[in-house]
Amino acid sequence: MPERAWTLNAVEAALAGLPRPEFRARLRRDLERRAMMMTTQTDLVRADPDEPSAVRQTATPVLRVRGAAQAIDFYIRAFGAREVMRFTAGGSIPHAQLVIGNSTIVVADEGPAFGYPGPETFGGSPMSIRLEVDDPDAAVARAVKLGATVFRPAQDEFYGERSGIVVDPFGYHWRLTHIIEAMDVAEMHRRLHALGGPPAGQQPSWVPEGYHTVTPYLIVADAPAAIDFAKAVVGAEEKNRAIGSAGGVHAEVRIGDSMLMIGGGTPELSWHGQAMPSALHVYVPDVDAAFARAVAAGATVDHAPREMVYGERGCGVIDSGGNRWYIATAHGDSPTPPGLATVNVYLHPLRAEPVIAFLVRALGATLVMKHASPDGVVHHARVQIGDTVVEMGDAHGPYQPMATMFYVHVPDVDAAYARALGAGATSLRSPADQPYGARQAGVADPFGNQWYFAKVLPA
Repeated sequence: MPERAWTLNAVEAALAGLPRPEFRARLRRDLERRAMMMTTQTDLVRADPDEPSAVRQTATPVLRVRGAAQAIDFYIRAFGAREVMRFTAGGSIPHAQLVIGNSTIVVADEGPAFGYPGPETFGGSPMSIRLEVDDPDAAVARAVKLGATVFRPAQDEFYGERSGIVVDPFGYHWRLTHIIEAMDVAEMHRRLHALGGPPAGQQPSWVPEGYHTVTPYLIVADAPAAIDFAKAVVGAEEKNRAIGSAGGVHAEVRIGDSMLMIGGGTPELSWHGQAMPSALHVYVPDVDAAFARAVAAGATVDHAPREMVYGERGCGVIDSGGNRWYIATAHGDSPTPPGLATVNVYLHPLRAEPVIAFLVRALGATLVMKHASPDGVVHHARVQIGDTVVEMGDAHGPYQPMATMFYVHVPDVDAAYARALGAGATSLRSPADQPYGARQAGVADPFGNQWYFAKVLPA
């Protein structure tokens, strides 16, 4: 027998007994266990037996939604998707494949209990989908007609595209875009800089030096007392103080890397404004020392310094104007944890989820993190607006909503104002140039907070 034939026969004989008995037994147990776990009948449906299979990509996005069947229908009608496969189980869709152009997406019903929440449960999604289309204006209009919401109308972008953004009825953002001019990254930075935007790695030109994108504004009956408290307790440095057009005090103080605006009346002034005390999360080098200074300054104690499970030592005090100060020192290399500023606003809305959703729609905020209990109570969440984090947690016990005023630096006041109104805000002040050298507009969100958009005008 030739050597090659003998070798093949030997291999065939060696493989004849495979799979091994122990493997067959393990496979049988696995199949039986899966059968027991499947409590409902499942079925696999292909939209068209003659339809070619979906393009098999190395990485494929999976969109978890509340109502996969409705989402599939929407994506077919709004974005021209083709359904190529649907796997159902007990009335739910754990997996369906759609093809849009040359790309595959998977759509599935959410399963929060199993770690698969959709945008509605999660309070928004940090993921968005970029979809290239021939006509962004028409694509936006078609999606809106079918139930989407405009996040930003179609417009020409400095990086050579025309694009608009819509939010589908299930919570995902879709950037509908068309390339009108190809360019490299260096040219993109050149054009952004020409528009007043920052060179790579620099602060945007529309944010004044020393400020963050969002600055809290405390409005109190006795502004000088609030300023003195901030100086005595957290080392605030007063940068500016004046009497505003409404007859009240306007002051700006620096605390660490942050600016804080304080305004309102004085014991001597006839001020008829409405106080808007707020809650602030402030980081200091030594929380115990700051707490002692706060007590000496007459603050009401909410809680003395204690170790927090999230990695900091913190206390809570209330000043004479009703502002809550959550003062803390983080454990680690810096007293301020990564991602946060020295001063951070802390909101206590009745429900955080709709506030987060509004900030995403109105200000382009990004949800950074959220800790919620199984019953949906949000204990702590952070959203990012520009370079600023706003913290919040559902109201409970003594921690009830405090309407807060915000000053937001934006590149286009009129566009920010229009987007906020489109997201459900009401107008407080239409966009207008102010005598102090800024264009400004103001809105109130559905939860009582006030947002003033501003951009410094060229000298």
